[in-house]
Amino acid sequence: MASIVKTWGFLIYLTLVTAAVLFIAHKKFTEPKLHRKTYSLGDQNRLPKCPLLPSGLIGRTPVTEGMTEADVEKNITNVRLGGRWWPKHCSPIWSVAIIVPYRDRESMMGPFLNNIHPILQRQLVNYTIYIVEQIPGKRFNKAKVFNVGFALALKYGPHDCYAFQDIDCLSEDDHNFYYCADQPRHLGSSVSRFNYTVFAQHIGCSCLMTEWQVRKVNGWSNRYYGWGAEDDDMYRRIRAEGMELWRFPKHSAAYTTLEHPQAAENPDRFELLKRSVRNYKKDGLSSLEFTLVNIEKKPLYTKYHVDV
Repeated sequence: MASIVKTWGFLIYLTLVTAAVLFIAHKKFTEPKLHRKTYSLGDQNRLPKCPLLPSGLIGRTPVTEGMTEADVEKNITNVRLGGRWWPKHCSPIWSVAIIVPYRDRESMMGPFLNNIHPILQRQLVNYTIYIVEQIPGKRFNKAKVFNVGFALALKYGPHDCYAFQDIDCLSEDDHNFYYCADQPRHLGSSVSRFNYTVFAQHIGCSCLMTEWQVRKVNGWSNRYYGWGAEDDDMYRRIRAEGMELWRFPKHSAAYTTLEHPQAAENPDRFELLKRSVRNYKKDGLSSLEFTLVNIEKKPLYTKYHVDV
């Protein structure tokens, strides 16, 4: 058993090193230069680089449900106001924005925050959590809210990459790294809702992209009001631009999906999906319109109230 664990650890480390090398090489020749985050505390340039495989990882991570946001605030006290954190003993390799679309999911906020903060801290990532709440009045549009979150995170960042995360998806393994890569990454490819079955064209739950990758596909569609097909649309955009979707092994990319009533379906979703490849160049970031209603700096996240 010990030899198996060591073998998997070596394979994961080798995967991370390869991904980092490819990412850096790809940026050098194809992507515009991304400016690293300027830290407000300490001189990070004098610190050693954080390791790709941190020593504090624990592997399988217990998922705790039933916690309130107030409970988590009492337990996690080392996060800066607005949901920002970075390690103090080393200089993090990546700055990551966690973008979470939100509406009527108060019971999930506690379990999500209790899960995501410790995992990102054990991975030694410089991160900020952005909760983007669509105000009442229209059917929920998760994909458009993702676009809004990306646009706002760019303004208040910048970050090296952006994780588009559903609030009902809780990671079960801290070896599923929130690290940038040469290709878009599907973090949540193995979820409990589907009995941990991996679907080749599925990109829901959690995915991660660099700014260059997001812009290359023109972000997410703005047209999916109601439940369904916005993730499939993004997969088609990625493939239309000649990019691949990278995944870690299913045992590392496992997520628990919290139970909740399904939102009202989008009756036009299949027709929209048929036209996605033809329309994505003009449907997305290039056509994004929204109103920023309010900004709240919470102890564990920044919340944007938006009208889309």
